Amino acid sequence: MVRALDRRFPVVLFTNSMVMGGLEEHVLQLSTGLIERGFRVGVICSTYDGIRPLREALAKSGAIVHALPHRRSLVGAIPRTATFVDILRRYRGGVLHLHFTGYKGGDLATAAAPIAGIRAVVRSVHLPPVPPITGRDRIAIRLRDRQLARVICVSEQTRREHVTALGRDPRRCTVVHNGVDLRRFSPDIEAIDVRAEFGLDRDAPIVGTVSRLGEERKGMRYFIEAAAIVAARVPAARFLIVGEGDLRPALEQQAASLGIGAKVIFAGQRADVPALLTAMRVFASPTLYEACQYNLLEAMASALPVVTTPAGVAPEAVEDGVSGSLVPLADPSAMAESVVALLRDPDRARELGSRARAVVASRFSVDSMVDSISEIYRDAVGQTDVIVASELPEVERQSA
Repeated sequence: MVRALDRRFPVVLFTNSMVMGGLEEHVLQLSTGLIERGFRVGVICSTYDGIRPLREALAKSGAIVHALPHRRSLVGAIPRTATFVDILRRYRGGVLHLHFTGYKGGDLATAAAPIAGIRAVVRSVHLPPVPPITGRDRIAIRLRDRQLARVICVSEQTRREHVTALGRDPRRCTVVHNGVDLRRFSPDIEAIDVRAEFGLDRDAPIVGTVSRLGEERKGMRYFIEAAAIVAARVPAARFLIVGEGDLRPALEQQAASLGIGAKVIFAGQRADVPALLTAMRVFASPTLYEACQYNLLEAMASALPVVTTPAGVAPEAVEDGVSGSLVPLADPSAMAESVVALLRDPDRARELGSRARAVVASRFSVDSMVDSISEIYRDAVGQTDVIVASELPEVERQSA
């Protein structure tokens, strides 16, 4: 657990999120975990209605929530910076932790931090850098990173891409995986009667996924293509898609055009995801690029056998054939082949699911995530040189 020294300084989390997703879940988990460890936590976020659940949950957990409207004009930059200074002064001597999906943004809050007496600024990046990336972008990143004590990447793949694509200092970038609440996501959670709710046969095996249906990068059209192949080979199979977004009509049309419209269930946005997961026989993730996808780790924590592309954290969490199945990107045939194999071999599916649960319990828990980030905070406020000895080459480490 966190040492007493860590409790002497406050922490401010900042995100400009507009919709609920993995990043927002991360901020809530981190805030709650820090408060449980004795930190005073403030959270700066937007007034968008889409993240109302985040603001309400943060307040309920004991965080002090500062909701600010977005202002993108240059005219509003000075008063907005002044607002940041005013808020951050309430946390003098503490850490400001920025959370963004992209590599841009956060400049005003970062500029306000030293004026307000913040001792260190840390930034988490929740997605790989998305092209196009210009030379000007790389220069801006290097200048911005000079103001940061540490850049936290949520997977090794994301860290590697930020270093190679953006030219970030590898010694300043560190990996802390997202964490899963093992009490909330568990094979012991009582499953809701999905079959009764959606009119399915009692013995119908359910292949499912959880995804926001608003981005092509989630690869959901490949899930539908794979479902059509699986349905031809395992006619009793049904396919459950949990999530909502602007692409849903197109995905529904795709399923209908492939002749599986009646076999694909679009459940929409649900609050009972843990229970829905336990009703699935196999979990499939067709995503094309990620950082550290919660849906995969949550399915693994629920002891589900997973079939996933090697995006984001998947190569670190899933050992092919041992704790799940890895299939190529954008390859619905390969995904379908692995799904069919698991549906036809329930004993092997249970074995992979059990190992998946063990992997998450040992390496991807919320407690592990919060403790690791707390240590980063401690190093940031306690050292002028933010590059710690454990990250130096062996020869330098011995002399450090």
